[in-house]
Amino acid sequence: MNKRFLALLLVLVLTLSSCSSVKSETVFAYGDAVMNENLYFYELAMMKTQLLQEYSGATTDVPALWASEIGENVTFGDYAYAQCQMNIATVLFFADYAMKNGGELTSEDKKTIDTAIDDIISEMGSKSAVNKYLETYTINLDMYRDYLELYALYNKGITLAYSENGDYAITREDMMEYYKNNFVTVKHIAIGTEYAGTDEDGNFVYYTEEEKKEKRELIDSITTALENGEDFDKFYSLSEDKSHETYPDGYTITKGVLDTSMQGYENVAFALAEGEWDTFELEGTSLYIIKRVPLLESDFTNCANNILTTLVQVDMAETVIENYDNFIMNQDIIDNYNMAMVPVVS
Repeated sequence: MNKRFLALLLVLVLTLSSCSSVKSETVFAYGDAVMNENLYFYELAMMKTQLLQEYSGATTDVPALWASEIGENVTFGDYAYAQCQMNIATVLFFADYAMKNGGELTSEDKKTIDTAIDDIISEMGSKSAVNKYLETYTINLDMYRDYLELYALYNKGITLAYSENGDYAITREDMMEYYKNNFVTVKHIAIGTEYAGTDEDGNFVYYTEEEKKEKRELIDSITTALENGEDFDKFYSLSEDKSHETYPDGYTITKGVLDTSMQGYENVAFALAEGEWDTFELEGTSLYIIKRVPLLESDFTNCANNILTTLVQVDMAETVIENYDNFIMNQDIIDNYNMAMVPVVS
């Protein structure tokens, strides 16, 4: 999770704690969207299950995970519980947005939910069997239907809010600004330093010491020429990965998209000013001579969906925080729970 989102998350938790509290089964409410204690417990269990899989790959509880410290007097369980509050607030805000902006559930939506529930009943054999299973999570089939309807409204709310005419629409100009601030276009010359490839059995074919020396001399000759002001494109065709053929104008990346072994490549690319070059060596493999070139606006189309998703997620978090004083919370109930005490959904 990026630092900006974490900051937003922590702000939300701190600020929502000061919202008005009510003495009832309602734990969270925003406008007409409500989550009572039963659904709150089930939501915590669902989120706990997702977090376990995301952070540990486990399908059963890992108590040590929640107790592990991630900061001074802050455990991972504290952080996860705060994240749950953020998620719940977001669901309620956009569910309410749907109800107030023509996004009520249609008969077709309800039929889809009925079908999903019927499938569960069929799989488990009977309604009583399903209800028995759901008892572990403090809900029954009727409450589960409410849960599915709440999330259906939440999804409708997001669609409405961020549609072209929605109150929170992300414009092309917003996306282009993000693209220019968070992406770079680069060219590189990749020279192998250790091996030439693999044989027919898949075994590495390593360079001889003399061949390794020749590779280093080639690298030195290119970098010396660049230092003396020669044009990078003069040597681009020497890239052994044929990037000059695949990406004649360069290729565009953003932070976090490359394999972890290529983190250094990414760091070099983003540290460069346009027109500058530097080197990155992937130890035991290759050396890359990287040049930052003008950002390719043609690549914007390929990145647009990811940019839109990112901007929507950030805006959703900011929007919920901006509206925090309109949330109703039962802080007493919230304080009674933590991530360690709720079950994993099996």
